[in-house]
Amino acid sequence: MMRIARSLALAASILMALNISSPALAQTELSEKASIRSILTAVVDHDSLVDTDFVGDAANVETDVDAVNAIEARVNGTDVVIPSSIVAPISVGDRDQILTIGRPELTAVETVELAPGAIAHTSNEGVTTISAVNSDGSVQIGTIIDNSSAPSRFDFELGLPHGGSIYELNGQIFVLDAAGELVGGFAPAWAKDANGLDVPTQYEVSGSTLTQFVDHDRPGVVYPVVADPAYARGMISQVKWERWRNGGWEVRLTVTALARWTQPINPGFVYSAGLADLREHHPSSMQYKTMAQQWDCHVAGLPGTINIDLESYRRSWDNWRAGIIPAILQGNPAKACNW
Repeated sequence: MMRIARSLALAASILMALNISSPALAQTELSEKASIRSILTAVVDHDSLVDTDFVGDAANVETDVDAVNAIEARVNGTDVVIPSSIVAPISVGDRDQILTIGRPELTAVETVELAPGAIAHTSNEGVTTISAVNSDGSVQIGTIIDNSSAPSRFDFELGLPHGGSIYELNGQIFVLDAAGELVGGFAPAWAKDANGLDVPTQYEVSGSTLTQFVDHDRPGVVYPVVADPAYARGMISQVKWERWRNGGWEVRLTVTALARWTQPINPGFVYSAGLADLREHHPSSMQYKTMAQQWDCHVAGLPGTINIDLESYRRSWDNWRAGIIPAILQGNPAKACNW
């Protein structure tokens, strides 16, 4: 009975943290007859109502909290291992660019599966930790803070690739390899209370430890508070094709979650790191100046893009920014970057 009670409390905490605006759902599901799995499934079914989504974007991969590794999968070209034990680090990467991420040291009480690709650990410290791999290969480590007595400091010990380093730029954290090339990075620190209001938070780096401080014990904060460090690799998610057409190269690509997180803060870094990646892996097509210019333009308009098309047969145009407003006014914003 104690196990069921703890599980029901966990489910209630997650439902509150995800700001599920359906009292009937909560009253119906949080009954003595409701199973743990059905409650957590209800969270998944209704996560589209909120922004703090731990499970809605989770990859549909085999998940078993009774195994040593709850999740062990290759997702969008990234190998991800999430151990069932919270004391074992998460592993993210590919070949020689593997990063391990230790989760905060808490006394885990119970481990449950939220959905395929997402698990949760309860603790006695008033904190629930959620570990999930998303369909784009990024990894989220969500923290649900239940009350003012809960910790405000959360340490993530990073196991860097051989010779790697941590690079901080305008409050955002990036991981570099031995050659100084981008491996991946973390989304800007954020935390919100139960009313969806921002709670002061920040990252600090000491050696190979990334710490998130959440200043939640303050007037006006309504619990639970949610914080969500997330990690993704590189800037380029996938090159869908590189082909010779119409007398030139055509490249279609998509970007990673890291590129979208970084663009509002450091668009220049997205441009330079993404261009370096493209030129390394696609030197024939990306050698042209116009390809770099088109990429720069697409980075500027990244929030409105899904697929990005670059064509080497388009003219080089140093003053490409002058074409943005006319393209928008003509009702054809895509032409701004494909002049």
